[in-house]
Order: sequence, then structure tokens, then C-alpha cells
Amino acid sequence: MASRHNTPSEGATQQKIIDAALVLFAEYGIDGVPVRALTSHAGVNVAAIHYHFGGMEAVAEAVFSELSARINKTRTSKLEEILARAKAKRKKPNVTEIVLAFIEPYVDDNATTEGQLLAQLIVKHRLSPSPMTEQVIKKHFDPMAKQFVAALHEAIPSVPLSQMYWRYMLLVSTVVLSVSARRGSNRLQRLSEGEADGADLKAMRDALVEFVIGGIRAPHRVTSAP
Repeated sequence: MASRHNTPSEGATQQKIIDAALVLFAEYGIDGVPVRALTSHAGVNVAAIHYHFGGMEAVAEAVFSELSARINKTRTSKLEEILARAKAKRKKPNVTEIVLAFIEPYVDDNATTEGQLLAQLIVKHRLSPSPMTEQVIKKHFDPMAKQFVAALHEAIPSVPLSQMYWRYMLLVSTVVLSVSARRGSNRLQRLSEGEADGADLKAMRDALVEFVIGGIRAPHRVTSAP
């Protein structure tokens, strides 16, 4: 997006496009929305996409930035509440509460749209990062990640801080890939012959929490070189 200053009218048009993209990307996927469908939903002309953003890729990046800021602010606020309660009770913070604060934007009852879209955008960034998405990660994800790692380390001090960073990154990968896989074919249902269903958000939430907490709580073992 151009770095020039926008007038209030231009800023309103940009926000209309971002708001429309949030809705359509969540419903049809990042690559499933034609330009004309987006401009029609936003109530702007086709030229507005190029003028304000330069193309659909930049629209996706703007959506990534807005979603990241909003969702991570919610996550860190919940984390701060958890830490404040633990401090008031003079106890270690609860690991399950910390993990839920991280996971819930992806899997709670209101996450079937924005949470899944954020997961798709994170995967897209990992596969083809751009300067813009790198900036979003550094601004909106890195500070949040450090807060969660510190909280998990406070909850389980027996796990070295360096190892907790590994466990946090594995937590992120597990959650993001699981949630983004909900779009498209239901491989989990096929593999399990109907015993498990990737479309069941509550079951996914429960399985993720159980799996992730087990990994985070696992005793740290130092392996010696052969």
C-alpha cells in the first residue's frame, strides 16, 4: 500500500474494502474471491483496489494486519488477567488457562470465520512471506509470543526458557495447521472412517488443548550426543 497520507474519505474507502475482504475471505478463502465480488460487496469501483492497495495481495496483507492487531490484543488482555489472578493468589499461573487464552480465538464459538481466516493468513505468510507480512509478525505477533512464553515458563519453571520457546513454536504450528486444514476436504473424517470429524470445532478444541498441554508440561530431558 502506498505510504502517502490518506484523506478521511480515502481512509473510509480503504476500510470498506478491508471490512468486505474480511467477510468474503472468511467465507470463500483468501484466493477464492474475485476482485469484482470484493468491490461489489464493499460498494466501490474496481479501480479502487488498485488505487488504494495496488492489488489483491496487498488487500490480504491489510486484512492480516487488522485481524492480527485485534485478535492478539484480545489474547494478551486475557493473559494479563490470568497472571493478575495468579499473582493475587500467590500461585503459579494455570497452564490450561494460558493455552486456552492462546487457542480460543481460533476455536471458540465465534472463531469459525475470523479465527480460521487468521490461521490461513499465517500459513500464507509462512509459505510466501512479504516485507509487509514480516512487519505484521514483528509488530503484532512477536511481543505477544514473548508474553506467552514468559507466562508458560512462570507456570512451569522446570522447563528451561530456551526450551519453552521451542514448545511455543510447536504450539503455534499445531494450532494454525489444524485450524487451516478445516477448509476443503475432511481428511480426518476419511482417515478415521467417520470416528473423528475435522468440522467438529468443539472436538478440535478439546483435542488441541489436551495435545498441546501434554507437550508443554512434558518433563525436559537433556539428550547426550551419541
